[in-house]
Amino acid sequence: MTAAAIGLPADAVARPSPRATRPGASTSLERVSFSFQTEKGARLAIESANLHIEAGELVCLVGPSGSGKSTILNLIAGLLAPTEGRVLENGAPIDGPGPARAMVFQDAALFPWLTLRDNVEYPLQLAGTPKGERRARSEELLRMVHLWRFAQSFPHELSGGMRQRGAIARALATDPAVLLMDEPFAALDAQTREILQGEVERIFLETRKTVVFVTHNVREAVRLADRIVLMGTRPGRILRDVIIDLPRPRAANDERVAWFAADVAGEIRSEVEKIAREEADDAWVAPGGRVRVDPRRNMGGGI
Repeated sequence: MTAAAIGLPADAVARPSPRATRPGASTSLERVSFSFQTEKGARLAIESANLHIEAGELVCLVGPSGSGKSTILNLIAGLLAPTEGRVLENGAPIDGPGPARAMVFQDAALFPWLTLRDNVEYPLQLAGTPKGERRARSEELLRMVHLWRFAQSFPHELSGGMRQRGAIARALATDPAVLLMDEPFAALDAQTREILQGEVERIFLETRKTVVFVTHNVREAVRLADRIVLMGTRPGRILRDVIIDLPRPRAANDERVAWFAADVAGEIRSEVEKIAREEADDAWVAPGGRVRVDPRRNMGGGI
């Protein structure tokens, strides 16, 4: 798939993008635990998490389902409050949502009745930004994500990759210090996903926002991250940090990316197998293991 096939103009690489004005902010979790109520009582989703993300750093959260990756994003966004501990931005407690933090979800969630340009301008309109400033900002951002010639298109007229780039532009509209991305490319095909990984890296290098990116794709995490935070589950907790000391820009097929990805994937696999052992019946074995045979299911064998 070519760049033009998903809406990138031929001169996209050559066109410079303006830098955002607000610098990235540091973010910290200090002994953070979070629990929620279920029919069976309280469930601990995050236990005693300590995490510091430097201003202007791109950190990927990786781990099995149920390890609390999205919960950490929601805590940083201020959409959830910790049961214990503190969540900080530049050393100050986060006590709710704010324009300094923006989220991009798996579903682009653009308003279908608005054009792409109006979608990007929507948070600025809510903030009371004058129309002239909104127009200038939306053009700047749509050029940054190479969608300016689709400014008057409606979401249903765009491909999935284009909608996600539009969602990124909308998230950047209020010039946040922290960009939170919750598996934004999970629903896209592999070729589009690879192109958008390059776009995220380019935007990160241009703006130097702080980016916290959740993904199940280990190779994606290695390609994008300055640092990978590996998470475990039952309950959700931080196992270790992996510093990705590779030059940028990075290619998905770089053998060094593959080496790092294999190392991280091995640790995730052990966590996934632990969950499977807890949830499955006695017949489950890890891939490559020996299957335990019930002799009652082998009647007549060898006849």
